[in-house]
Amino acid sequence: MGKRGGTKHMKRIATPKAVPITDKKERVWIVKPMPGPHRRNNSIPLGILLRDILKVASTLREVKKILSSRKVLVDGVVRVNEKFPLGLMDVVSLPDAKKNFRILVDWKGRLVPVEVEEKETESKILKVVRKHTSPGGKITVTFHDGKNMIGDNHIRVGDSIVAKLPKAEMISHLKLETGARCLISETFRENRDPQRNTEKKRGKETRGAC
Repeated sequence: MGKRGGTKHMKRIATPKAVPITDKKERVWIVKPMPGPHRRNNSIPLGILLRDILKVASTLREVKKILSSRKVLVDGVVRVNEKFPLGLMDVVSLPDAKKNFRILVDWKGRLVPVEVEEKETESKILKVVRKHTSPGGKITVTFHDGKNMIGDNHIRVGDSIVAKLPKAEMISHLKLETGARCLISETFRENRDPQRNTEKKRGKETRGAC
């Protein structure tokens, strides 16, 4: 009988470009992110962030102990799985160390943690990637990290909002329009200008947050 389903393991040499590690040939295996709010190619497993990037722990065993003690928060919610995927604009908090980090993208397209002040952990920029009508006639919008919120016709796909954490409560609305300041994390059409005709193909030319 043939094998069913995907593999539970991932070799270090096959690590996605978004993970900022440099020792891909020193060891064989790496933590594979679990299914979650971000795609595998655009996410960092929480265990890799704590051990290999922030150097909070030296081994994965130590990472598991830290997580099991419920001392790590992602977007204001306690996370205990070392495979939990972290993506663009996520906020990682270490209350005991009094440190907070926001996941951003560098000029090479890698996801990197940037230390922020505690007051900045109360909000997050979310990009609208889907909009549909739910039962009852309510308009529901879905964001790039999997969160959902009841919206209205003023919010369109491609727009972004500033949301209050840990619940996605809108603070302000950032429209995708000509002249808007945007963060471009990747492009699907490298030979085209992402600022060209944003009204004609909203949310199709680039992926990022405005």
